[in-house]
Amino acid sequence: MTEEKDRLTLLSLDMEKETDGDALKANETYKLLKDYIHYRRCTADRNRHVVIIGGGIIGLMSAFYMRKQGFHVTIIEKKSFGAGASGRNGGGVLAMGRELAEIPFARLSIELWGSLSPVDMKFCQRGHLMIACNDYERQKLERAAELYTLSGLDIKLCSKKQVQGVLPDVCTQISGGIFSPVDSQSYPFTTITGLQKVLKQNGVALLSHTEVIGFETDGSYIKHVVTSKGNIKGDIFVVSAGPWTGEITEWMKEEIKIQPRRSQIMVTEIVKEKKIGPFVSGNGLYLKQTHAGNLLYGGGGGWEQTGFDVSNTTFAIQLLTKRFLELFPGYRTKQLLRAFAGTVEITPDHLPYFGRLEAYDNAYISAGYNGHGYGMSAIMGKLLSCLAADHDDDSIHVDDVTSILSFVSPKRFQTEKASGGTVYE
Repeated sequence: MTEEKDRLTLLSLDMEKETDGDALKANETYKLLKDYIHYRRCTADRNRHVVIIGGGIIGLMSAFYMRKQGFHVTIIEKKSFGAGASGRNGGGVLAMGRELAEIPFARLSIELWGSLSPVDMKFCQRGHLMIACNDYERQKLERAAELYTLSGLDIKLCSKKQVQGVLPDVCTQISGGIFSPVDSQSYPFTTITGLQKVLKQNGVALLSHTEVIGFETDGSYIKHVVTSKGNIKGDIFVVSAGPWTGEITEWMKEEIKIQPRRSQIMVTEIVKEKKIGPFVSGNGLYLKQTHAGNLLYGGGGGWEQTGFDVSNTTFAIQLLTKRFLELFPGYRTKQLLRAFAGTVEITPDHLPYFGRLEAYDNAYISAGYNGHGYGMSAIMGKLLSCLAADHDDDSIHVDDVTSILSFVSPKRFQTEKASGGTVYE
């Protein structure tokens, strides 16, 4: 089906570096994080104001959990809420495929997504099937399944026949696959709309079409964010502006490396028979069948354009459609109804930035999710709300959590010169 040796999609594992020990550590980290986020904290009115800059899924989820912790919350959005990749993605809420260090977060996020009542998000747990198109990919997935199982994920190896049983229209050239029954999906636009509705009902201020143009500070504290519609006072400031985060953090004397990259999605006419139940990835793309029956497929990668242009290209339509039809040749006659694109945020190591910023004591960052922020948004929002609540509470020890979060620290690219000055690698 393909001359390329490896077109596995959404698999971030480095098989030469990840070990059984790393997988077992991930399982222990999951238990520690679960205990931490579910610790019984006081949720009474904290009389502290959190200002969140960025109204995508990360900002909205952070606001949702901050409000639950008793904070007063304002979200500032330069355009309209969820207008970027947050409202333009495949809707995957996935753990299988992530690096082992991210697995505890992804597992907990799936659990939190399942309890996000009363937010309307059309969440369903249909699993994730990763397809191998050749023996090399199959062997790679077999090793991935071993590591994921040790990390606590429920993973099933699938033969070629078993994959065909789940996907009756898949091509005959596949070699097998692996399946995660806990991986899930939802509808981005519905979720964005549902979150806004619940936040408004709970007194969160949502300011759209409001541009940040600076900050007023007092020593190591931010006092106000300066916007196109006036100054907004806050006690805690969170930057979650996706690929625009670097522009915001420049005002905060922080160098945060994030590049914008386009990712494109295609949608076919309705296919009345529901033959694709799980979220599917492989052959250089991902796909699912919507509740209405449309086939949605998309992807991106290093071949895609860097920048904020979200127009569709004939190159991507042809490439992704070719790969889609290699997997499902019987859908060749289905009409392509529309195509759309979003801007994902790419960091140097393809891991997010999360935690306290260095220049100011009351500033946090949650950004750089490299196309996986939609699924990870619940745990990162919950975790951020816990860290903010515990900042001034000496009875709660956060040292273990801080250590766990070191791999996504905003300072991880810094090294110290012999002279003592900080440089960025």
